[in-house]
Amino acid sequence: RYTATSRLSLPLPEGKSQQPFSCRATNSRGTAVTQVSNPGDGATPRRRRRRRRLVEKRDPLPNRVTLHPPSREDFEGPYRNSTLLCRIRGKGRPPAAAAAAVGWLKNGIPFQTGITTENSALAGQNAYVIDSRVVVTEAEWDAGTVYTCRAGDELRNTSKALECG
Repeated sequence: RYTATSRLSLPLPEGKSQQPFSCRATNSRGTAVTQVSNPGDGATPRRRRRRRRLVEKRDPLPNRVTLHPPSREDFEGPYRNSTLLCRIRGKGRPPAAAAAAVGWLKNGIPFQTGITTENSALAGQNAYVIDSRVVVTEAEWDAGTVYTCRAGDELRNTSKALECG
């Protein structure tokens, strides 16, 4: 099983006028296409303001998730391995269990070995950073293994093919 995510962000009037959108995914088993739309007109200013206010109360700035792949030089050491870094930046207090906030998948399959996760509050900024690292061997990277960092409902993928074309 393989998991991936994609996001399209458009200004409200432009996005509403171009619906529905098609999302196509292709892999070794074939191609799947699905139609995606956002119901409702969304054009009423009063409605938009109310929705925005509710979101701001619940989560003033959503988490920002980045996944940093290894560089080729990282594999030049004697052990021929490197580290992937998944960094989550958020506002407010960090989750009580940082390790539980981050999950890793290898070719779509969850795994837990070789992972270290730590969090730190940023003093005076009402913010936090969670860094989760996983060890990657050169052989796995060169074979095109896809690594996914999952933080809540956010997914970030990386592999040699995705990073190097």
